[in-house]
Amino acid sequence: MAADLLLLEKYPHPERVRYRPFAWSVPAYTFGVSQKWATYREMVPGGTQLVRRATGGGLVSHLEDWTFAVVLPSAHPLCAADAMASYAAVHQALADALLAQGQPVKLVPLPAGSRPFQSPASCAQRAEPNDLVRTDDGRKVAGAAQKRTRHGLLLEGYVWRPFLPGCDWNRFEKDFPLALGKVLQSPPVAVAEPIYDQHDHEETWARFNSADWNQRS
Repeated sequence: MAADLLLLEKYPHPERVRYRPFAWSVPAYTFGVSQKWATYREMVPGGTQLVRRATGGGLVSHLEDWTFAVVLPSAHPLCAADAMASYAAVHQALADALLAQGQPVKLVPLPAGSRPFQSPASCAQRAEPNDLVRTDDGRKVAGAAQKRTRHGLLLEGYVWRPFLPGCDWNRFEKDFPLALGKVLQSPPVAVAEPIYDQHDHEETWARFNSADWNQRS
């Protein structure tokens, strides 16, 4: 999560679209920046990492997912568009990459009227507009959360692998950034380990490792 925020705020080439796929070294869950630690600590198995994101949303399990971050520069048209538009763009790229393998997925359509407020506690199970679901049984396949600042837009997303049997993940890892480039009309730069100013790096990682960040109410 610290690396994602650094990708938004401190990347040395801020004019580029950035893309970062990553895995988890330990069993982990994440939760939205404005949510309460105590609520989710009770829901997560003991001994499992629970980390506050810089983006919004509720609790997300990373036990069997494929996780990624996308950052759009502040000049990209989607930074000035409605939040639903950026969700739709990134999830359309996910859909295109999965449909290329015959996976039965689609984006959830926008509702005709207004939607009542729903708690984000179960956002990993409940599909929202422009999330990705299976066409056969409606199970949620992918979701995301975002953060907008003067630096641009950070979108953190996941794909739930158990709901996509037979998916060739090595192929998907190649197809998704290509599809993303087409949808965003700008090829993303795949970012592994960029070099940041040491102070910025240490400060951001220390914040995400601190109880003040993770456990605040």
